[in-house]
Amino acid sequence: MNLTFFLRSALLSLLLAVCYPGKAGDEKSANALPKTAQNSGRIVLLGDELRKNVLPDCIAQNICPAGSESMFLLPPSQATAAQAADTAQHAALGVLVVDSATGPLPVTREHILVARQADVPKLAVLFSQSDALDDKDLLELETMEMRNLLDTYEMDGEHARIYVGHQGLQQLLADTAALAPRPQPPKLPQTSRRLHGYIYNLSREEGGHALSAGDSTEIWIGGQTVRCRLVSPQTVTAGGTPKVLLEAEEPLVAREGQRFLLQQNGRLIAAGVVSDAE
Repeated sequence: MNLTFFLRSALLSLLLAVCYPGKAGDEKSANALPKTAQNSGRIVLLGDELRKNVLPDCIAQNICPAGSESMFLLPPSQATAAQAADTAQHAALGVLVVDSATGPLPVTREHILVARQADVPKLAVLFSQSDALDDKDLLELETMEMRNLLDTYEMDGEHARIYVGHQGLQQLLADTAALAPRPQPPKLPQTSRRLHGYIYNLSREEGGHALSAGDSTEIWIGGQTVRCRLVSPQTVTAGGTPKVLLEAEEPLVAREGQRFLLQQNGRLIAAGVVSDAE
């Protein structure tokens, strides 16, 4: 476990919690929800690429009740951070699918941060069915690791539900049978192009790098992905948590306290919160 990762990531969570307490905002596009899912809560499958096997397994094992397929949201394979956030923003619950043979991967950490920035209310963990489940000591260590990762981003790892294998998938469906839909915020006019805020720039160990004024990135915020550039400060170190000014190429909807993601070439590089929009 990377101590630097935990300390620096926890700093962003603390910044968001102190400055803005309580603020939140399938291969198919998450912007067009099936009518069958509009009256019930939806579950987004995040984490390991094994997430794409969850629904086929659910059907093959006769676990899924009729019509339950529409409950699940699935980001595309090898999804960018923005694509994963686009899907997650509609979910009432996020389920991190973890390969029980390997434990959490870098994408697991990234998707926890994506879920937080997309204001997913809760996250649970589903360990995939494999022979590794017979190793109770290994499973206990992986469970502890996942709870620690969730706590890093204030996603309540202590109380997160942990589901294991096919039996866990069946229990997950039972637990979420009455899942309430997630309220969606009202649409506002696209008027903002300059955003002031605070970011956590990923450390080098997390795949991050230093940024300079004038650098071009993509910002994801509230379902919008727009190219933008860093106006200030002049430099942002890897792992830094500065106040920044971003200028978007197109008008977008943004409000004080709203969380956002920054990506370059589809890779997550930073996460932040808006302090002012103009």
